[in-house]
Amino acid sequence: MKRILINKSERGYSTALLEDGKLVELLEDSVEESLAGNIYLGVVKKVTGGFIFLDIGQERQAFLDTKDGRERRLFPPGRPSAKPGDTFVVQVLKDAVGNKGPNVTSSISYTGRYIMLYESLDTDRVNSSKKIEDFNETRRLKNMIKGLLSDGFSAIIRSAAEGKDEDTIKAEIDVLMSRWGENLDWKHKTAPATLWSQSSIVKTLMEVVREDIDEIIIDNPDTFSRIQKEFLPTFPDFESKISLHRKDEDIFAAYFVKTQMDKLYDKRVWLKCGGFIVVEQTEACVVIDVNTGKFQSKGGEAAKLQLNLEAAKEIAYQLRLRNLSGIVIVDFLRMMSKADMHSLLKDFELELHKDRIPALLVGMTTLGLVEVTRKRVRKPIEKRNGNALRPPAIT
Repeated sequence: MKRILINKSERGYSTALLEDGKLVELLEDSVEESLAGNIYLGVVKKVTGGFIFLDIGQERQAFLDTKDGRERRLFPPGRPSAKPGDTFVVQVLKDAVGNKGPNVTSSISYTGRYIMLYESLDTDRVNSSKKIEDFNETRRLKNMIKGLLSDGFSAIIRSAAEGKDEDTIKAEIDVLMSRWGENLDWKHKTAPATLWSQSSIVKTLMEVVREDIDEIIIDNPDTFSRIQKEFLPTFPDFESKISLHRKDEDIFAAYFVKTQMDKLYDKRVWLKCGGFIVVEQTEACVVIDVNTGKFQSKGGEAAKLQLNLEAAKEIAYQLRLRNLSGIVIVDFLRMMSKADMHSLLKDFELELHKDRIPALLVGMTTLGLVEVTRKRVRKPIEKRNGNALRPPAIT
């Protein structure tokens, strides 16, 4: 049974992904709505040094970097052909950070369930997710989608498209093209104006949902309504899977998520065999050490392999659960056999592939340490302290 639980609190949203009752992923969204992906009609306020600053109706002006390769459809490289008062349709790439306003682009895209559709000078260009490993399937999808795209559009195939027939893909392209036409019909609007937006929780849900999800349970009526309105048009077959948690008991307590969350911040994680791993998060990288602990290693090299294999599975799980990214260094128990080490690395790589976020086993260093890189998508899970969020302490 695979469930997604969504909790709304004063801090914002917490989205928990459970597999057979086990918490495997936790995503936190602050009470402030993310603008990423939203589309605006902006009015130019200032042009300087290759940057165009626009009023998009938010607290801070947005900026567009004309030197970015994505902008070559409208702007020659490094030469912003714009002046104050001009209007442009832009999409937010990144939210405001510090003194910087939102980073926007004039290259608009829409993300669906199976593809991401975008305007492009490279008409009919189709790329695919690396998670689709079957070469013949990738070629089938690319050839199919090239025949379905309108002139001036390109696409990125998402992993969920694997195995889907032409009618299914065409139906989504038609929906995205229709939305494109509706939301970009801005001639009768006065800038700044919002052309299309999506709530943060729906963006998060689209990020984690998979076809094998059995239930999505939400504990807030307003959130439930937003998801029905914004999520179901793209995932209509999920209508019967979405429900409102009506019990008085806290949703995370009811599904035993709270007790699992308490262990999220433990530096030491025990293994079933009696060994344990130590997770240290530093500014430069994540360091994970494998220890024998209470493990009785009477079996020599075979016992070390057993402990290392269990540790590898737990490490891959912890990276996903805590959302640890960047460079990860793992110090497994030293083994003399090259065959055992090969077996360990192969199993570790298979466990890493279960992660929806790309994680790559780089290899072994000259010191015998295993190096992994995991793509940075969100901040690591932070420890709650009252209503505040703070990183777990490292001692």
